[in-house]
Amino acid sequence: MFGFKAYFWDEQVCIGDQVYQNNEILTAYLNLPYEQLKSDLAELQKLRQRVRLIEGGEESFCRRYDAQAQRAQQLFFKIGSVVKGLPPYDRLQVSAELDKPLLFDCLNANFSWQDGLDSLDEDEADALDGDFSNTFGFIERDDNGELCFYNQHFFPYPEDLESGDPDIVLRLRRTNEESGELFDSYITLLKDVLRVQQAYAELLDSYLHSKRKFLSAGETAEQYVRYLQTAGKRSDTERVCSSGSMQMSREVYGSRLCETYTFDSLGTFLYVDFFRGIDRGYLPRRCDNCGRYFLLTAGKYSSYCERPLESDPDKTCRDVGARKRYDDKCKTDPVWIPYNRAYKAHYARYMKKKMTTAQFEQWSRYAVELREQAEQGELEQAEYERLLKI
Repeated sequence: MFGFKAYFWDEQVCIGDQVYQNNEILTAYLNLPYEQLKSDLAELQKLRQRVRLIEGGEESFCRRYDAQAQRAQQLFFKIGSVVKGLPPYDRLQVSAELDKPLLFDCLNANFSWQDGLDSLDEDEADALDGDFSNTFGFIERDDNGELCFYNQHFFPYPEDLESGDPDIVLRLRRTNEESGELFDSYITLLKDVLRVQQAYAELLDSYLHSKRKFLSAGETAEQYVRYLQTAGKRSDTERVCSSGSMQMSREVYGSRLCETYTFDSLGTFLYVDFFRGIDRGYLPRRCDNCGRYFLLTAGKYSSYCERPLESDPDKTCRDVGARKRYDDKCKTDPVWIPYNRAYKAHYARYMKKKMTTAQFEQWSRYAVELREQAEQGELEQAEYERLLKI
């Protein structure tokens, strides 16, 4: 249900009619709050078993069944409302499907439920039309134009669950199979999203960004081996892995010959896209100021994003980071400490009119040259500090 086709070239990928950069989609999922998703996954896994029709099920099971089905459909709607606002599903046809009562459709298509129609007398039954509804559901026309009853509440007939009729047993088992596939598609999706939050985030934060720079191919391999040594025996939502299968081909998209993959899950796509992004320097990074992830795009490495500050929209996290780095250097770096002290002293002379603007600017350029020579080891520290005072 959540599968799609993707066309890859260079550092880009096209899904539907939208072109993304490698790991752009992963970055969006890294910024999702995930605690609620964990509880949704646990509940959905329990409901998958409770919505399974039990052959020979007791009357108490029949009475409880509807409450389980209603809660499961509520969760499907809830998860769907989140997913259809996220890439790539916000641009795919499946987005419209997520608004439909998919579990109700599945249950109606395969099994017979209590509908209250057996309580109608002959005249009432003959008068049924498309406007009829009761506490169990309503009358509608099927694809062939025939009137049929659509259940919105689901109470199995106990005798159907106990029946040995091959047709009833077949429909019961088909209902379980198709509803199980629906549950599994949502469960896999939630696991894929949680894997982003738990596994990809750890690999990025603790390993691939541990040196606060773009890593060479050898360094990346070394860090990944270190990660695998700790994550190898974890559950499949706690380690970076693929959640499904894919088919690969070569197809022309536009004027490009692309690597084309058909993925059966979000997790499989993220796995492929992630390592392509690593190879091309397109890598999500957690901002040291706001804590949200942003995408580094094969340019200058940065620990700060360019999102506007809530307190001052004219400035960005990167502006804050630049100031913080400067302040840190002035407090801890043996080259920058004397430079900052000398700069303040000369600036004070300039403000007291003991230096002209031209003299201060000339000294500033001179001081920067000295600082760069000291950073490159071309000046001894003592000589560097002596020259700064001139």
